[in-house]
Amino acid sequence: MTESVVRTLALGVTLRGRRVLDGVSFEARPGETLAVIGANGAGKTTLLRALCGLVAPSVGAVVAEAPGGVGYCPQHPRCAWDFTVREICRLSQHPSAAEGWCESLGGGSLLERRILTVSGGERRVVHLALALAAPAEPFGSLVLLDEPTAGLDAVRRGRVGDAVRRLASAGATVVTATHDLALAESSDRVLALSEGRMNALGPPDAVLSDDVVRETWGAGPSRLRR
Repeated sequence: MTESVVRTLALGVTLRGRRVLDGVSFEARPGETLAVIGANGAGKTTLLRALCGLVAPSVGAVVAEAPGGVGYCPQHPRCAWDFTVREICRLSQHPSAAEGWCESLGGGSLLERRILTVSGGERRVVHLALALAAPAEPFGSLVLLDEPTAGLDAVRRGRVGDAVRRLASAGATVVTATHDLALAESSDRVLALSEGRMNALGPPDAVLSDDVVRETWGAGPSRLRR
């Protein structure tokens, strides 16, 4: 497979009368990691939701061809049942993979605990594991992670980065929406959004230049890393 797994064509999304995305065009191929960056309200979450069909384009189009399947972890994951983490993993389509990813992300000790008793960061680990395990196979799959490192300690942030690279090396396309510059720097390409429009798209060393970061966040990189 050499064609793109997902691409957008002048994508625009309007929510409650406000144009949240405007003219966003890009493509992502198998084995590629793409980080979407931008200030709060830039449209990152809406873009990921549009890519997996949870939000319909107002104009333009999203074309996704992911024969391996799609995994999505929202920015604020929730669980309605107070099951143990192991029981939640067993409700997924690929229970063994979900448990394996949970252990890889540093959540192995959580498996026998009830989901409503773990911390917010630990709960994110569980939902990330479910998203990573959702595709039937990595090759040709599309994995969408919204703020995957938010609320995680340094060790688990590193494990998320390792997991993203591991999936990509197996042929998955991984798109992350993130404020984590370290995660963006380790991605193959970075898409910068500003008020719903594309500010830049390219390799990290180009998009994360001082000028582009200031245009995107209104602050220099050193300030953002504090």
